[in-house]
Amino acid sequence: MGLGSIVYDVLDDYIVHASFQRYLASERSAALEHLHNLEDLNIYQNSVVIFDRGYYSEDMFRYCVEHQHLCLMRLKQNYNIAKKCSGDIITVLPGNEKDRTEDTKIRVIEVILNDGTKEYLATNLFDSHISQQMFRELYFYRWPVETKYKELKSRLAIEEFSGATTTSVLQEFYINVLLSNLSSLIKNQVDEEIQIIAKSTNKYRYQANRAFIIGRIKTIVPKILCNLFDLSVIDRLYKESLRCRSQIMPERTFRRKKNKAIGRTHFNNKKVAF
Repeated sequence: MGLGSIVYDVLDDYIVHASFQRYLASERSAALEHLHNLEDLNIYQNSVVIFDRGYYSEDMFRYCVEHQHLCLMRLKQNYNIAKKCSGDIITVLPGNEKDRTEDTKIRVIEVILNDGTKEYLATNLFDSHISQQMFRELYFYRWPVETKYKELKSRLAIEEFSGATTTSVLQEFYINVLLSNLSSLIKNQVDEEIQIIAKSTNKYRYQANRAFIIGRIKTIVPKILCNLFDLSVIDRLYKESLRCRSQIMPERTFRRKKNKAIGRTHFNNKKVAF
């Protein structure tokens, strides 16, 4: 067992960096590794890193400020800075001489969801033109990473390993990340073509069928690597994906299930064969 973690570009639909940690490793340590890699790749500038609840800590926030990562973090409601927030405030995280930390300015925003519940966000974006509603919408951009994890777990079965050694497990983990990115690349290209050929009289908008592309790419890539297929098979998949489309359902919402214990259990220990 282990902890898989990704940093995901929600606008371009690809996994920027993925890591596989030991079982019961800290999600914050995984997040720090992601930030280090973004710095090494020099692709973090002009990007906002959105963190879910549980990632915030004073040390994590200070790291983002000191290393010039723009960030937006959801706070737990029992944090003092969340309890003191009403609306949109700017406060200071006090420094500590013993820890050699300085006072750090932080902006805390209260957002109200459609059902009336309140959430609290912390950020180092201090532009007064960015309103509470804008921060609310910005945080909701995080949602695609949830569907990406679902894709990795359900479509690619990334949690089910056929190997028994550390090397084989890592190989399976990263090949699944590669397959996900290849599928996203093809889907993005197909979506662009669908928009070009779409008629203004169409009642609905369409997109490429992601499940179809993933299913085909899982079969194609291993055979390409074994020289059983040449790269022209990717062109055929592109053309097939133009025909196999799915309808876009706007403003569709689902109630989140609170009890996920059964769904997270691996009863069959299913093994994946590529």
